[in-house]
Amino acid sequence: MKIIKMAALACIAAFMSSGVQADQREFAGNGQAACITEELHDQLISAAVDQDERGINYLLQNGCFIPKAGVPVSVLDRTWTGTVKVRAYVDDQAFELWTVREALTD
Repeated sequence: MKIIKMAALACIAAFMSSGVQADQREFAGNGQAACITEELHDQLISAAVDQDERGINYLLQNGCFIPKAGVPVSVLDRTWTGTVKVRAYVDDQAFELWTVREALTD
């Protein structure tokens, strides 16, 4: 039992000292949108699938936009559907956004 506890503590210590950080990437500038909430992003994807041009235009003026290439981001979360939550850094400010993994550089 003592060996198991020691091994568990060693694993925890190794994990904590590994300096785990968010994945650093940039927006690719390939026309993929980003939105301020996951819900708005889902609405934008649905509008695109449905070819709802009015819906797309509305969302691109109300909480979603097409980011420029080169904006640095940290990937904070990923979903199984390919949606990612990122923190984008612009000058001395940071913004949390939702986009798709294809919008980011490798």
